Amino acid sequence: MGLIQELRKRGFEVVGPSSEGGVVKLVPLEDETKLETDYVRTLNSPKDFLLPDKERLFRYKSTATITSYGLKIRFPTVEGPCPITIVPEYSPPRGKLAFFGIHPCMVNSIRYLDKVMLSDPADPYYKARREGLFIAVLECAEGDEYCLCKSVGGDKVPKGYADLSIRKEGDCFVVKARSPIGSGLLMEESTEEVEEISPKMKEEYLIDAKDEETIETKDPAPLLEGCTLCSSCTVVCPTCYCSDIQDRFSLMDPSNVERVRVRMSCQRRSYSSIAGGVIFLKTKNDRFKWRMKHKFPFSEKMYGMPGCVGCGNCIAFCPSRIDFRTFLGRRVA
Repeated sequence: MGLIQELRKRGFEVVGPSSEGGVVKLVPLEDETKLETDYVRTLNSPKDFLLPDKERLFRYKSTATITSYGLKIRFPTVEGPCPITIVPEYSPPRGKLAFFGIHPCMVNSIRYLDKVMLSDPADPYYKARREGLFIAVLECAEGDEYCLCKSVGGDKVPKGYADLSIRKEGDCFVVKARSPIGSGLLMEESTEEVEEISPKMKEEYLIDAKDEETIETKDPAPLLEGCTLCSSCTVVCPTCYCSDIQDRFSLMDPSNVERVRVRMSCQRRSYSSIAGGVIFLKTKNDRFKWRMKHKFPFSEKMYGMPGCVGCGNCIAFCPSRIDFRTFLGRRVA
């Protein structure tokens, strides 16, 4: 298609699905030869590029000097005001980001993250990566046994969230412009009203999670017998955004501290741990129900859409194939 090279010429860092080590991952693409178009899901998601793990937010350094064991060390003093120098840090992509060949469910995950991270006050780091984002969506023709995008409304591209629409027909691709920038790329008139196909589902579920009480009354213990507490369900989820803040310093120069934002999972005991050793979500049953409450009733109420886009990653990449659909819904097809 030549579109990836054209986007790179225009200053975009192009990220798309590519087969590596037997799995399909979103990776920076140099050209079309690395682009994978026959896939159902990717191991990672746009979240890894818009909201990366281990992101340094800023550095701060004390200008006070103390003497320890004959060595002069700069370190915050405990007496009086401590002169601190704040050094903001931001590691932008090599250019504006472009996601090329992602499925509608992943486009909906960007929409969800927008609602979370751009709500007042907007996260400046996410906002900086999000600005000027280009999206070329690859329509998905058929899901597998883990997909549930139709059940949660993740099978359609939300308005304003695509610059190009790509459909594979046989050995050819039909590409349509859906925004002014997409129109300029293809030299054709853009239209938001593009007929979209809905992927065929091997199984379809009716999800019943309208309120927290409905979830609270259910017992997840039989479902979670095989849970290994690995937290992979949240790692591969394209909409899980929980994080922790850590201050890291060097033993050689303890005055030079960096503040880092790292991923956190609600499936870990430490997630709900507070001062005094109190843990609110003590069991894996509690933590599982917490995740279900956040994905559905909370997100619906807070953001007007579920926190699940139906990609099926949490089921497909779970070592025990724990299927939350059997907990919250019933099979209808």
